[in-house]
Amino acid sequence: MISTKSIEQLENDYWKDIEFPTGLVERCYRYRRIPIGNLTPGQIRTLISQQIGLTFLMPLALEMLRKDVLIETELYEGDLLSAVLTADISFWKQYPAIKSEVFQLIEAKKQSLVLDQSEDAKYINKLLEKISSSV
Repeated sequence: MISTKSIEQLENDYWKDIEFPTGLVERCYRYRRIPIGNLTPGQIRTLISQQIGLTFLMPLALEMLRKDVLIETELYEGDLLSAVLTADISFWKQYPAIKSEVFQLIEAKKQSLVLDQSEDAKYINKLLEKISSSV
């Protein structure tokens, strides 16, 4: 089962244990060794934002986005969506169905906010507009 394997195992790419130049690189090194089924939403967001393990992690991210497109994993509301949308263009070309579903989720959320005139809804709608126009 794929969820019991780490990114290292799935990609058959083992990084050497060295001194890392930054805390982010060190965290990515550690996260790549965790079975993907045990990764936290924040760890998934971090790896995706660094373009690591996209083939295996994007489906997990999509599951979370289906439940809440603006899920806050660690940093801010919508941080996972923001990380997902930073995926390299080559990923989107290889997996157009994932891109299509992400944009459907964004559009559905925007539509649900049309009737809500609260300041939060207006802010989120602006965020979604900005995100969807940037990809």
